[in-house]
Amino acid sequence: MHTNENVAIGLFKETMLKILLEPEEKKRIKKLGKLQEEMERYVLPIRELPGKERRKNISNKYKNNQKSSF
Repeated sequence: MHTNENVAIGLFKETMLKILLEPEEKKRIKKLGKLQEEMERYVLPIRELPGKERRKNISNKYKNNQKSSF
């Protein structure tokens, strides 16, 4: 199992700073638990691929074609 990385990064970067800056321990624990629950919603199953090897897509040869997630 793995997570949808774009969603996980977005949730993590917004919430983690708030958790670190929270002075009360009980609120930090609650926020951390809530963050974990939200991230668990986006867990994706690992797909079984056919036995054949994938062909490389020549159009994605250069990294400029791929957008970063954040």
